[in-house]
Amino acid sequence: MASPQGYVQRQQGSVSEAPSKVYQPNTAAPAISYTPTEVNIPSKLYDKVPNLNLYKKLQDAEKQLDLLIAQKGLDFQSVQASSMQANSMKRETGILRVFIYNTCQNQPWQNNQSKVNETSNTDSSWTLRVEGRFISDSPEVSEAKEMKFSSFLSGISIEIVPNEDYPSLQGSQSNIIEWRNEGNNNGNNQGGNSQLSNGSSQWSFDGIDVTRQGVFPIKSKIAILTKDYTFKLSVSQEMAQFTGKREASQQELIYSIWQYVLFKKLFKRADSYSNVPAVPASSMSSQALNSQSNEETDLSVVQCDEVLKDLLKVNTFKFKDLYQLIQPHVRPRQPIVLDYEIDTTRSTTLGDVVVDIPVELALSMGKMEKEIIDENKSAFESMSKSDELVQYLNQRISLGIVALQSSNNREQFYRELSDDPVVFIKKWLESQSETLKALKSEEGFNEEDVRKAQYFKEHEQELRQKIDLMLGAQKL
Repeated sequence: MASPQGYVQRQQGSVSEAPSKVYQPNTAAPAISYTPTEVNIPSKLYDKVPNLNLYKKLQDAEKQLDLLIAQKGLDFQSVQASSMQANSMKRETGILRVFIYNTCQNQPWQNNQSKVNETSNTDSSWTLRVEGRFISDSPEVSEAKEMKFSSFLSGISIEIVPNEDYPSLQGSQSNIIEWRNEGNNNGNNQGGNSQLSNGSSQWSFDGIDVTRQGVFPIKSKIAILTKDYTFKLSVSQEMAQFTGKREASQQELIYSIWQYVLFKKLFKRADSYSNVPAVPASSMSSQALNSQSNEETDLSVVQCDEVLKDLLKVNTFKFKDLYQLIQPHVRPRQPIVLDYEIDTTRSTTLGDVVVDIPVELALSMGKMEKEIIDENKSAFESMSKSDELVQYLNQRISLGIVALQSSNNREQFYRELSDDPVVFIKKWLESQSETLKALKSEEGFNEEDVRKAQYFKEHEQELRQKIDLMLGAQKL
């Protein structure tokens, strides 16, 4: 037993809220200190102190919370890993608003001429213009607003349809004006080099002008093909009715069929499997043909219902052959074709023909990385604040437990002293003698006894006190 003077009584104040930041004092450590992580309460104290069972419930809840945090940590790592994939990022969407109009110059009615003559035919002209502007769906300021019209196009074609009023255009190669983006257009015309070829990634524009001489109306065909970064294809009418999409990637089509098969439970065993017509037998190896007779899992062969029979034109199929089966239903994306008649009776027709084309923008890796960094930074800042608060509360709990153990030791000391003062003083002197030996040297311990586990069970409380004293004296 240690004397009551050997215990440290900590000052207990009123419970206050956790500070915004915990500061560690720079004062010297006391001569005797308790480990701040000591949160074990002796079982006998639960009967003495009322409401102490609430702390036990708190510990049980903390274990469940730690398990939940570990699970959420794994989920967070999974979400973070998937967020780094470009395909999982949400692309910026909007509409490409295309204006098609024409202007007239030196027309007879503009020069107050009553009739058309050869001079007016030479001087009079019209200009067909096709231009576009991007309008973002996002209310935030979009970087795409600074991009040129050509940045959204894979190609554009303008065909002037000759008529009897324009005999010079018959068979002329200038009737078709075409531009194709042969590279990745970044929307920047660097250096303003006028010698750049048509389709160059640096050859950008906000609009195309086609100027011809003439005073009569004439028809034209305009084909516009926008860029697509999702590898979507046009689908047949049957596939469009099945999926509800007019354009889709091949992966989306296969996934839609997979979901339909799962919902309808169309899987069956392979013993009634027949060859798929879409897969020629000549392309199969003998090993593959022999393997068809083996029993396979339920997820290998699909028994088509009436809907899939009409769509894929087979009775049964394997999913490895589905890629060939959907090929008749996909074709390259078709351009938007517009018929426009040039009006030479007005100065301008701006606003008569306006076309809105939905578009998706390419992912900006710099912007994507910035968003990921900002999200992670916000998450880590929130976690740091929570950890700081938890550490502060753990420190307060540790101090409370130390004070509780100190009070219990004092109560036990005075109670045993009052029960039998002579015997208690005798034991107390023996304990103080052993404590003094422990402070002075390594004496006082029998090596044979110390090697036995029973010794530590019988002297647990005494060993704890000695270790605390030696820690306070900086001998450990």
